Amino acid sequence: MVLDSEEVKVSENATTILTVDELVTMQRPFDVEVAPDGETIVYVVRPVSREEEHWRSSLWIVPFMEGEARQFTSGLWHDREPRWSPDGGWIAFLSDRAERGKTSVYLIPRNGGEALRVFDQAGEIDNLSWSPDGRFLAFLMVEPETEEEKQRRERRDDARVWDADWKYRRLWLLDVRTRAARVVSPERVQVWAYAWAPDSARLALAVSGTPRVDDVFRVTSVALLDIESGEYRELFTMRGVAEDLVWSADGEWLAYRGPLGRVVHGEAVFRRRVRGGEAECLTAGYRGTVEHLGPYRQGEALVVVGYEGLDARVYRLEWDGEQRLLCPRTTGSWHGRVSGSGDGTRWAGVWSDAEHVPDVWCWRVSNDISLGDTTLQRRTHLHPEIEAKLCPARSIEWTSDPGVTVQGLLVLPRDGTAKPPYPLVVQIHGGPTSQWANEFVASWHDWAQPLASRGCAVLLPNPRGSTGRGTQWINALFGDVGGGEYRDVVSGVEALVAAGLADPFRLGVSGWSWGGYLTAWTITQTDRFRAAFMGAGLCNLISDNNLGDIPSANLSYFERSPSEDPEPYWDRSPIRYVQRVRTPVLIAHGEDDERVSVCESIQFYRALQILEKPCQLVTYPREKHGFEERNHQRDLLTRILQWFAQHLDLEAPERVTMATTAPSASG
Repeated sequence: MVLDSEEVKVSENATTILTVDELVTMQRPFDVEVAPDGETIVYVVRPVSREEEHWRSSLWIVPFMEGEARQFTSGLWHDREPRWSPDGGWIAFLSDRAERGKTSVYLIPRNGGEALRVFDQAGEIDNLSWSPDGRFLAFLMVEPETEEEKQRRERRDDARVWDADWKYRRLWLLDVRTRAARVVSPERVQVWAYAWAPDSARLALAVSGTPRVDDVFRVTSVALLDIESGEYRELFTMRGVAEDLVWSADGEWLAYRGPLGRVVHGEAVFRRRVRGGEAECLTAGYRGTVEHLGPYRQGEALVVVGYEGLDARVYRLEWDGEQRLLCPRTTGSWHGRVSGSGDGTRWAGVWSDAEHVPDVWCWRVSNDISLGDTTLQRRTHLHPEIEAKLCPARSIEWTSDPGVTVQGLLVLPRDGTAKPPYPLVVQIHGGPTSQWANEFVASWHDWAQPLASRGCAVLLPNPRGSTGRGTQWINALFGDVGGGEYRDVVSGVEALVAAGLADPFRLGVSGWSWGGYLTAWTITQTDRFRAAFMGAGLCNLISDNNLGDIPSANLSYFERSPSEDPEPYWDRSPIRYVQRVRTPVLIAHGEDDERVSVCESIQFYRALQILEKPCQLVTYPREKHGFEERNHQRDLLTRILQWFAQHLDLEAPERVTMATTAPSASG
């Protein structure tokens, strides 16, 4: 095992424990936008959970260089997606202040004042943007319920025919001066994303034939729309959806993110001529993964946020593929895209690492990009009280199979709270095409820091199939689901045991979504772990394929669907080997989860229960794949902490009522 420094050292200053309430009530910044003149930054502040039926969030303003942040809207509603007008005089944003839970479009002057509603409808609206000439606002809106549909629903005459009567997400244009709005994309075409041409006369649209989310893993199209004539024509097709469409300044090229290998993930940047031609990859050979793409100076060049290992870097990418570092920060994570001023000299985004909470940071660059500028400033400090409690974290590497080096993040207790060898919990990320980055890992979904503050070390591994290490690593699961990735995880745990950091008799394994799957798989393959937590996981790859909303995603990892060839799926399904389980397992799932059906957790629980294995299942009404309600986040995180406290002899968290792990006869 190789650490990023010669010796792991933890802070000598003891700290109090991170509480569950702190983590489920904290505020997070989102959607940073730098004004065209670079003087001001607008961003959204939203709590990580909601207490009521609807979200509440507010717009905030902070000067780019000096001065305090101030709240710009009240926070009584769900205000989001602030967008500066090209002249910098107005901020357009979305809000549900007219009808809670349904969004409309608003304008507010740069210097503050009353927000003006400029669109007379409300519904499912997102992807707000100005045309380059400032004449129009564009946005995507799901087709609203008709009066006839509303009357049928109220009569409860609401039989649902699957894959019929779809509601499409369509593109609207709003004339800012006249406030006249019209839908401009064709009927029965789902618009996933769009981008304005520099002339404000055309838009490029990423589209598919149905609104099924599964379409983004299949063949989709990019089309061109002329807003005056209404002419609509397909430019090209591709596997997966074209993400982050960007026009070149001269209107000749389109750039976008797309897959390089079999796995459908927007890992690379491509360009195509608008008038026709083949795709050209601008990031071929890149050893990381591109996660965000945007324009530099109205399309003069491109800006990419790429992850290399556990850390993010921001590059200026030329249209010929040359790339140069744009931001001096080369460690930590940028949460989403970064935003720049009109002249490309001032930039901002939301940044964190494992020892800093997410906040708004900004930096300057010279017009001569080769000169650079190391100025990087923190413009918000939302939770110093939480940041003061964060435990130290280190990047680590270890050897799995011969010649296979795996990377991960190790979070350790502070000195004074525990001494090595520590109890250890490994948390496996979802995806599987995702990663653990050097970022803030303390929430209902990321329990490394709250566990570490209670004396437990936590390993966050990036096994084969993860992003951040090039296309070969991303595509390494094809034909080997649950194979190399399982060995990568377990070998990381064994390396920490061998190094004297992990107690071999107090080991736990956990994960959410695909991490939940790999947790279930792990405890059917080894009895090395004393406790497990399976969150929103799948136990049966055949039933999961047919119950979830993205069955085509499996074709990134298997040759054929389970309808055509079920045996490879069944061979790597944990429930096939459930009789081997010896590890007590806590299972949790949202009851309205469409990505991974709650039936997956029920299956595994029932199978364990019949075999009289130690287990517990907790389900959460109204929750989908990600939890939103505050009481549910609080309950879930408390249960996870208490489960590992009980089985690994940790300091117990705030208590919740927990049933015995022994199954009952009735269930």
